[in-house]
Amino acid sequence: MTAASIDGCGPVRIFFQVVPMLKPTMISVGILEIMWVWNDYLLPVLVLGINKYRTIPIHIQYLKGSYGTVDLGAAMALILMSIIPVIIFYLSCQKYIIKGVAAGAVKG
Repeated sequence: MTAASIDGCGPVRIFFQVVPMLKPTMISVGILEIMWVWNDYLLPVLVLGINKYRTIPIHIQYLKGSYGTVDLGAAMALILMSIIPVIIFYLSCQKYIIKGVAAGAVKG
């Protein structure tokens, strides 16, 4: 955007001509950020009261019983619950991810 202002573009022209070209890149970054926050483990462990509130990754970790026993049925159900929204979100935004990656790979 600085290059456009050096070339003489005003703020209105930058908004309507430069920002739309950044749309695939901004959507790709947003998608990756949403997927990162969805699977976050450390911040909820540090911030939330574990006895009252649990996110899905925290609950999956707490399914481990004593001596390493795991309730596999509940663990697989929670893992499936955590994966399905990410897959649906990815499939709905796949064209933007591909455009964003392709926009960053073009040379010259």
